[in-house]
Amino acid sequence: MCTNTVAVKIFPCEDYASWKNESQILADTNLKHESILQFFTAEERYSGLQKEYWLITAYHSEGNLKDFLSKNILSWRDLQNTAGSLVSGVAHLHSDYTTCGTPKIPIAHRDIKSTNILMKNRQECVLCDFGIALRLDPSLSVEDFANSGQVGTARYMAPEVLESRVNLEDLESFKQMDVYSMALVLWEIASRCDAIGEVKSHELPFGSKVREQPCMEVMRDIVLHGRGRPEIPSSWLVHQGMHFLCDTITECWDHDPEARLTAHCVAERNSTMGPETDCLLQSSFSNFS
Repeated sequence: MCTNTVAVKIFPCEDYASWKNESQILADTNLKHESILQFFTAEERYSGLQKEYWLITAYHSEGNLKDFLSKNILSWRDLQNTAGSLVSGVAHLHSDYTTCGTPKIPIAHRDIKSTNILMKNRQECVLCDFGIALRLDPSLSVEDFANSGQVGTARYMAPEVLESRVNLEDLESFKQMDVYSMALVLWEIASRCDAIGEVKSHELPFGSKVREQPCMEVMRDIVLHGRGRPEIPSSWLVHQGMHFLCDTITECWDHDPEARLTAHCVAERNSTMGPETDCLLQSSFSNFS
């Protein structure tokens, strides 16, 4: 439900835990960022005899990234801005500090996918849906993190999540899972950019191999046993900027969590791809590898 300026996300009683978690995370003033959905308030309401839980946020008429990509082809500049805003949002989530330098608790989203990203305008996006997000508070115990559950969407799950071998003693593990999922979304964005040559219809990651909502067992076979990843055709690599973006994506979905780039590193790389640059040379990024 929405008006011209706000959107209302309504949770039924059975989703109270998700509403409470999302409202607490979004209400943290340290989370405010141009690439994070703007939060106004959370309310408890009644619809007849049924209690409902509301989240009131900014409204974005362009809808989610998946639907936007289905309807639009991106220029290289569009891709830079859209991918850049996504990476900036994830880097802010994972950071120990706000953009002003104030200490903050890092947050793992744990369900990054193109339907959990809204288009703020035709070139910038914001992260949303923090119902299963996790505050990476160092004061919490390993048991606390273990009890947070194995969550997310199977299609976008990192190998270590599919295999239930996440290192709960290292809070960076939760960030590494997000980076893997972010890489799949970056691949989705890249697949709709006219810099790659012929642009095919939008397809979700692994779309040609699995059904609409693949189960974890299917994704284990592809991602774990087959070491499969979405295809990066050779035609994508002709454009130098796209070539480097694909290298970055590949480093972000590495099978080894510790070998993946951090979101901050990806943001640093992306900042080098300034709006004044339509092509970039790989050698320009040697300092970030």
